[in-house]
Amino acid sequence: MTADLKDVDPPTEHLPNAAVMLDELRALAEHSPTRARTETWSYLRALGSRDDRDALSQLFGAGVEPRDLDGKLEGRIVGKLFGIPEALLANQLMKIDPTWRGKSFDLAAGTGLNRLSPIALLAMPLVTFGYLGLRMVRGEAEGFHFHHRVDQGLIEPRVTVRALDYGVPQHKNPGVRTFPIRKTRDEIVELTPGVYLGRALLFTGAEKIRLIAYFALRHPVGSPL
Repeated sequence: MTADLKDVDPPTEHLPNAAVMLDELRALAEHSPTRARTETWSYLRALGSRDDRDALSQLFGAGVEPRDLDGKLEGRIVGKLFGIPEALLANQLMKIDPTWRGKSFDLAAGTGLNRLSPIALLAMPLVTFGYLGLRMVRGEAEGFHFHHRVDQGLIEPRVTVRALDYGVPQHKNPGVRTFPIRKTRDEIVELTPGVYLGRALLFTGAEKIRLIAYFALRHPVGSPL
C-alpha cells in the first residue's frame, strides 16, 4: 500500500490517485478484509474533507454492483451538498449535527429506510412541512423509506448500481422544495467488501437529473460479510 490510512481523518494534501488507491485497497481486501474496510472508509473521509468530486466520480465509475447490501449500515455524507439552493444552509447545519446516520436494508424484500439522530424528530416536521413518518427505534429516528433494486446508473459514469426509489406512494415521503426526497434517487456501488459509495440524484422536472451529493455506507467493522 502507498498509504496506511487509519479510521481517523487523515491529511488531505497528498492523497493517492483514486484509481490507484482503489486497486490497492481491493488487493488488500483479498488477505486483510477488515483492514481494507477501515482504510477504504478513511480514504472516503479524506476525499470528503477536501470535497474532491472528481475523485469521487472516478471511484463511483470503478464501483461494482453491491453485494450483501443488507442489514444496518453506518453512513456519512462525503463532502458537501451541492446543486440546490438549500445546500449552503444544510452544509452549515451538518457541521453542528450531521443528523443522517445511515441506512438499513432488507435485501430479500427490496426495502429499506434511513436512520437519523434524535433531533430529526423535532426538525423534520418543520423542514418537510408535516412529514410524520419518523419513529424512534433504539435511540435513532427511522424513516424516509425506500424500495431498492439493481439498475443502470442514470448519469455518467453509468455503471450497474443498487437504485433506491423514494417515490413509492405507500411511503408518503415529502416532496416539498426544502426537502424533496420523494423526487430523489440514490445510486450505490460497492468499492471494497463492506464499503459502498453512493450518489444522490434529484429529478428537477422535464426529465432533468441533477447530482446533489455523495455519501458512503459501511458494515460495522468486525461484522461478518
